[in-house]
Amino acid sequence: MLTNLAEVVHLAHMDDPSWLVAVQFRFHEGYLQVEADPDDDTVEISFDPQQRPQLHHWVSDSVPTQPDQHYAGLLGMACAWRWVLRNQQGYEDAFQIELGTPSSTTTLQYLAMASRLHVRHVKDVPIPQRARS
Repeated sequence: MLTNLAEVVHLAHMDDPSWLVAVQFRFHEGYLQVEADPDDDTVEISFDPQQRPQLHHWVSDSVPTQPDQHYAGLLGMACAWRWVLRNQQGYEDAFQIELGTPSSTTTLQYLAMASRLHVRHVKDVPIPQRARS
């Protein structure tokens, strides 16, 4: 388990701040990084207990940017679950992370598409209750 999320940094293409190429999470245990591979639109996941991992594909083309406000409510939370998602063609093109407390969680998904990361907020879908007779 990764505990005490302290910071989230988005790395964007230097020519377009909306072009997200990597995201870095700083936990008590270290740094977790998700990076888009522009050659095949897959995600590369790396972890370093002491320092931010080096980018493999966007070293000279990226700059840190401020992430969206919805991350502010996630600071201090833990991460018990992380997934690398594989599509129907066998490419590992998404990463999903669940942040939260035992009573409340938020799940974010980072999908590599067209040489960038797209952030999705995964929501629960209520299951309809059957009518009782």
